[in-house]
Amino acid sequence: DRLLDDPGYGERWARFWLDLVRFAETNGYERDTAKPYAWRYRDYLIRAFNDDVPYPQLVKEAIAGDLLPSPRLKNGLNESAIGIAQLRMVLHGFSPVDSLDEMVTFTDNQIDTVTKAFQALTVSCARCHNHKYDPIPQTDYYRLRAFFEPLELRHDRVPGSPDPGPYKKY
Repeated sequence: DRLLDDPGYGERWARFWLDLVRFAETNGYERDTAKPYAWRYRDYLIRAFNDDVPYPQLVKEAIAGDLLPSPRLKNGLNESAIGIAQLRMVLHGFSPVDSLDEMVTFTDNQIDTVTKAFQALTVSCARCHNHKYDPIPQTDYYRLRAFFEPLELRHDRVPGSPDPGPYKKY
């Protein structure tokens, strides 16, 4: 009980989850610019593990936390809305030459990260062909793409976040 009550418990176990969703505080490409408010997601996970939030709830928050009819609130903060920040933890360029290609790559990275983390499968190879060893057809990949591509990933929707100014998706 002493170890479970220790705040270090959440820090230790959140580390594994952060690795799965490719957590980074920078974009990690070309100029390696900072990801504003990435720390909010890290701290959210630590709180979730320390509060013993069930795995199904974490998955819901990771995919659609901002849309939950009964969000998980803590100290006036919408914890569920912070959960979707994991969708921003993907590689993208600073000033792409081809913005359409950048959007395709960004969305493909989201699909790859989410399916590897929550299904333990890579679905991204179904972008070009039906999966060879698992029953994942191209149609499933493009269904996922239809879900992820129109998402607007903003950090100004979490109560308590400062106004980030105009939003740019890419």
